[in-house]
Amino acid sequence: MTPSASVVIPSLHGGRRLVEAVDLLLSSTIPTEVVVADNGLPAATVAGLRAARAAVVPMGANLGFGAAVNRAAQAAEGDVLVVLNDDVSPRPAFVERLTSPLANGADVVAGILVDEARPDVIETAGIEIDAALSPYDYLQGEPVARLEEPLAPPLGPCGGAAAYRTSAFRAVGGFDEGFFAYGEDLDLAIRLRLAGASFGFARDATATHVASQTLGYHSLAKATLVGYSRGYLLRKYGVLRRPRLAARALGVELAASVVLLARHRSLAPGAARVRGWRGCRVTAPPPPSSAATVGLVDGLRRRYARSNRGR
Repeated sequence: MTPSASVVIPSLHGGRRLVEAVDLLLSSTIPTEVVVADNGLPAATVAGLRAARAAVVPMGANLGFGAAVNRAAQAAEGDVLVVLNDDVSPRPAFVERLTSPLANGADVVAGILVDEARPDVIETAGIEIDAALSPYDYLQGEPVARLEEPLAPPLGPCGGAAAYRTSAFRAVGGFDEGFFAYGEDLDLAIRLRLAGASFGFARDATATHVASQTLGYHSLAKATLVGYSRGYLLRKYGVLRRPRLAARALGVELAASVVLLARHRSLAPGAARVRGWRGCRVTAPPPPSSAATVGLVDGLRRRYARSNRGR
């Protein structure tokens, strides 16, 4: 039986790109619905989305990424839940290609985002981590031609281009709403792996992406949200309870806070890490050590490259 797909897109600003994406997504050859989680969209955008035949679910306020997806997913009727950012432009047959690995037994699938300014360069093909659970974009900066090579799936998909078997997503409770934005996709991937989910990689499911269009790539607002999520994640998975990892994680987060203090003249990103730590009220078992595929030196190199991106 042909699976059906529910595409869920949380959005605060939306705009023409989002409406155009809805048009393309609904041209899929498999049964597809698009559900937009309205975190505070302008009325004109809501009207355009409904004219394009998207269902719009008002959140009543900006609930953040994960909470908005969870609310919209309650209304989803598809066998597969596709989660997208509102600043992506899917290429033709995106839904079919992203969901095809599920027919072969996968429960979770990572899609590919390419840089809109450089469409021959991969922005992200999912998430990988180091031993301290710091996330990195899989294959970031690599040429799209790398996707023709035999590659293992990443630890999990990024929230900007992901497919989940709806039953698997619901079985683990969806996204942890303790994350307002950033980090919730990594957390969900870890929990799904620990629950026994199988992971796939849709290397031909691509979409162009404008990174951090909502907040700005190097904005203070983004840095603060990322900081909160880092503190929350470190406490949830007990990273600081393991002495060797604690020293590494604290060193990296302190260095990041110093860099951000110099960049923004603000203590907010560092303070947000503390607030995230204090705000976490849940614990979870960490992933196995084999899940960490990024070493210390490579991680530092990639952090440096990421901090200088677009500057």
